[in-house]
Order: sequence, then C-alpha cells, then structure tokens
Amino acid sequence: MRSIALIGGKLQGFEVTYLAKKAGMNVVLVDRNKHPLIKNMVDDFHCFDVIQKPEKLIDISGIVDGIIPVNEDPDTIEFLKTIKDKLECPILFDFDAYYISRDKKRSKEYFKSIDVPTPLDNPTVPPFFVKPSCQSSSVGTSIIYEEEGLEGLDPSMLVEEYVDGDVISLEVVGDGSNFAVIKETKVHVDDTYDCHMITPIGHYPAFREISHKLAKNLNLRGIMDIEAINSLGGLKVIEIDARFPSQTPTVVYHCTSINLVELLFNAFSGGVQELDGVSGNNFCIFEHLTPQGGKLVPIGEHMISQGRDYNEFHISEGLEIFECRGKKNIFTFISWGSAKDEMVINRQKGLEIVNEYLGMGKQGA
Repeated sequence: MRSIALIGGKLQGFEVTYLAKKAGMNVVLVDRNKHPLIKNMVDDFHCFDVIQKPEKLIDISGIVDGIIPVNEDPDTIEFLKTIKDKLECPILFDFDAYYISRDKKRSKEYFKSIDVPTPLDNPTVPPFFVKPSCQSSSVGTSIIYEEEGLEGLDPSMLVEEYVDGDVISLEVVGDGSNFAVIKETKVHVDDTYDCHMITPIGHYPAFREISHKLAKNLNLRGIMDIEAINSLGGLKVIEIDARFPSQTPTVVYHCTSINLVELLFNAFSGGVQELDGVSGNNFCIFEHLTPQGGKLVPIGEHMISQGRDYNEFHISEGLEIFECRGKKNIFTFISWGSAKDEMVINRQKGLEIVNEYLGMGKQGA
C-alpha cells in the first residue's frame, strides 16, 4: 500500500486525505497542534514542529512514498526547502512556483510578463477591490466604493479594479516538461468572498490555454490552482496557488475520476500526460451548510478551520457528508450522480438525513 505524509491538518489536509483514501493510500499526518482538525481521519498522527525536530520528519520520510506540505506557514515551507535533499522520499511540491504564487504582487508581475489578462492595478475610478499581498484566497479582501475609502490603507495592500463575474478555477499538474490541465469548476462565494460551494462548468478552451501557459513558463513540477473572473470584458486571472487546493479536487474527482493526489505522485515519478480536454459525465456539488433559523444555510469554508474536528457523518452511493464540530456545526455535503437530476436526488436525501439528525424536520430541506 502506498503511503503519504501530510504536514498540516486543516482544509488542504482534508482534501488530500479524502483523495488519498479514494486511491487506497495510507495517510500519516504531522502537525504541531495536538488536536488538528483532521486527526480522526488519518491512519497515523505525529505531533511535532518540523522546524524544531527535523530528524523526526526524516525518520517518517523513510516509511512513506511522498510528503505534501498542506499548510501555508512561510517559515515551515522555507525550512522544508532547506532539508528536502535529506529526506528519503520526495516532497511533492514546487518551491519555486510557490515563491511566485504566495505573493499576489509578485504573481501579478509574472502575469504581465507573459501577457496573461489580469485586473488593472491601482485604478483611478472606484469600485476598488482590495486584498492583502500574502494571504490565502479571500482572507482580508474587500470592495471599496469611494475614493475616500483608500485613505489610510496599509501600503502593502493590493488595490485592483473590481471585476464582476463568476469565479472559475482550474488545476494543472506538471512534471517540469508536460502540464496536464484538468477540469474547470465554478467557485461560489458569499458576501465576504469566502467559498461555500464548488460546481463543475463546461469546457473553456481559453482558460485552459492560459492555465497551461502559466504552468509551462514556471516549469511547474507539482500542482497549481488558477482562479479567474469570467467577466463580460473577458477572462481576468486573479491568482495562482502552487500548492494543493481545497474543495475543487473533490469535484474534479467525482466528475472525471481523475485523482489529483495520484496525478501529483506521477509528476515526481513516471511523469504526466498533457490533456486536450477532460471528459466526464458525472455532476457533483461540494458545499458547506450550517443550521440556522430551522434550516440548513450556506457557510464559507474558513469557518471550518476554526472547528475542533472533522469526521465522517454519512457515506452512501452518490452522497458523502462530513461534520465539523466547533462554535457552529458545519456539514460538508459531497453529492454526485451520472446526471444532474440524480445528483439533486442524492443531495435531497442528505438534507433529509441531516435535518432529522438536528431535529429540524422536512422544513429544513
């Protein structure tokens, strides 16, 4: 049985664990937190800080086939880069690409250097979209509708034109020479730009071409997620993240049967094959719901990171539900089917199961 070690036990760790289990892999978790979110989902857990005790990670590297950093602590990532040659298995991660992607200002400079369309920087007319240079996804973002709102703004913040449209996503896995562009998805966000749902979308050749270009010019050896706004004025790339993403890979898996954890292993062993397009007849929805006012309502993924634990709640054909316990109980629904109608039936079944569990009755559906 193939084994994988994860460094970090939150949302990205859940995603890799979920897909690794689908591939029949053994999962070892390393986290400095004594009670990481996904502790109950892995096969083995080691509590230590890799920076303080690298010899423990070196020992673990001798009993696993690969290591994936699934955290965004810059000190940890930088340290892993310094010891990667001492490990007995590969770190399935592109440190150079991550250096570009983790800083949004640096990323935008890269976009411009290869003529990738991106929102205009420092526009003179509101609304302005403001975001930190080095934070994950929606953390710290806001829309400012008046010029006065820019006064006193931290100079490290990135100010862009606000572009209206759907947020769409693509994953690329590269082996340094070949770059497999996988499956397009839509990222559904709430008023705080936090993601609460992922759904598949149709083939988008222009987005695929841009994603391939971004990976190729980085000589990507690892996985990278590209997010863009599909606006009336055309496609605008808003960010890249050269690390294992959360949520979208599960939808990709159920729609296409492509397991991005397996593909990532291939990038560091036999290599990957480029794809003109990805076929898949299944439909899948990945969503987070919480009880409120007697019914289940959408909630953003960042609330899960504040939870105490994440566990399987229900598993059946076409439906998987996970429960996150914390200040709020949050249920992650993964519903799929060979057609959208079948997926809807499976999702409704899940709603009824959770409503009954919470004592809310059918009105919660």
